[in-house]
Amino acid sequence: MNEKVFLKQLEELVALQTVTSDQKTNAKALDLVESWKPSGTKVKKIKNGNAEILIIGNKNLMSPDVAYLVHIDVVPGDEKMFKMSKKGDNLFGRGVSDMKFSVPMGLGLLDEVITKKLPISFGLVITTDEETGGFDGGEYLATKLGFKPKLLIVPDGGDNGIFVEKAKGVCMVRVSSKGKATHSSRIWEGKNAIESLVKLSNTLLEKYGDNNQNETWKTTMNIGRFHGGEADNQVCPEAFVVFDFRFPEDRSWREIEKEVQKDASMIDKSLKAECFDKGDPTFTSAKLPVVKKYLSAMEKEIGVKIKVGRTYGASDARHFSFLKVPVLMSKPMGGEIHADGEWISLDSCMKFYKGLSLFIKKLV
Repeated sequence: MNEKVFLKQLEELVALQTVTSDQKTNAKALDLVESWKPSGTKVKKIKNGNAEILIIGNKNLMSPDVAYLVHIDVVPGDEKMFKMSKKGDNLFGRGVSDMKFSVPMGLGLLDEVITKKLPISFGLVITTDEETGGFDGGEYLATKLGFKPKLLIVPDGGDNGIFVEKAKGVCMVRVSSKGKATHSSRIWEGKNAIESLVKLSNTLLEKYGDNNQNETWKTTMNIGRFHGGEADNQVCPEAFVVFDFRFPEDRSWREIEKEVQKDASMIDKSLKAECFDKGDPTFTSAKLPVVKKYLSAMEKEIGVKIKVGRTYGASDARHFSFLKVPVLMSKPMGGEIHADGEWISLDSCMKFYKGLSLFIKKLV
């Protein structure tokens, strides 16, 4: 993959407004990527619910030696964000950093594996629903279809070249409450659905509120939504609250769900708590031989020592954590993801690709 091809393909991808909910445009984008596939590749397309998955590889599509997992969907943005621009070394546009830059790279790596006849199987895997949780895409691929690579490269975290050794898990719990409506002047004749949710929120904030105040690797909890009430002078008959937990590798989403269910039951047995968005943390030790090879290749091409760190956000990688396969996560210099100034460094992209290329060769 050379710079000219990279810029051309990235510009065309950015121009397609692949907001997660726009299935038609996402399908069009996948068709475009498929038209760029190297000769001698196999293709598998999977449609599931609101997502589509494209796998392009040289062999062993469902169990490759190396899977390069990316997503092509983006969050909404102003119309001008869907026309890539360049200022100095930086490229601007929706998805340049999160994460359309990775698609031309995946195609380039696959082409190298084929043309250089490297004795490994390599698969470029593209999903279209990562921004809304990846449940019809990444999770379906891992848990229902049995996609199991030996190694997973996910360039969707680790901005500025940091290698992500571990990423927090996510557990979003929705708690619903039922009450009985009546006029607020005769409140004793009804049951306010909001009250028990307020009590539950206070109980959980007593446990996690202090963790929320500063950067931490402890479990944090955000009250993402709190909805209830239809009139100011009515006792609320229905309400719900959504708690968003982010937790380290010594916990699981099942444990957190059970904790909320237990606390809710102690306050009001009629409360219903269910985790609707979940994913366990990922952890890949920087001491693993394969990680050392990766870091060595990246450092040689980038020219600086790679820092080992962690990320607080979630990616499609979390859906594969139960497989216990190494996850290699880092990306080029970029920033302002999901904002109007989203950017990525062209020079950093070229060096990052060369590092990936060298690493793939080190595997054989």
